[in-house]
Amino acid sequence: MRTLIKLALLIIVGVLVYNYFLGTEQEKATSEKVFRQVKEVGRSIGDLIKNEREKFKDGKYDEAFDKLGEAYEKLKGKVDDGDNREEKEMLEKLEKQKEDLQQEKKKLEDELSKENPDEEVVKRSPSFEEELQKLMDETSSLLDRVMRREKKEEKE
Repeated sequence: MRTLIKLALLIIVGVLVYNYFLGTEQEKATSEKVFRQVKEVGRSIGDLIKNEREKFKDGKYDEAFDKLGEAYEKLKGKVDDGDNREEKEMLEKLEKQKEDLQQEKKKLEDELSKENPDEEVVKRSPSFEEELQKLMDETSSLLDRVMRREKKEEKE
């Protein structure tokens, strides 16, 4: 499969180069347009890599993980005191997701520290941010749920 993809790309590049130098005016214009677009994509990927490196260097994600850790510590005491098994399971699930995301963060940092990072890993960065935001939202939801439960218990 990989060989087939490489062969197809080689053929496409060959046709583009041929058309650029030896094709009709329309074929030359089309080839030039494709080359410009490829150049822009390359530039965009370079900008993405640069921006992601800066985010990791600035510790943007470290602060989020620290806040999550603090929230989980607070929740542990409140969840352990109660007999709500569902809340305990949710907290354990969230802690596991946090650990997984921290490992993913480490992989991204390692890849971005390289001279020529893998584009597929760099493209993963925006979805990493979405997953981290989702984890923070779920944590906030659990925290709200526990707080409502505690208020209800205090009234009774």
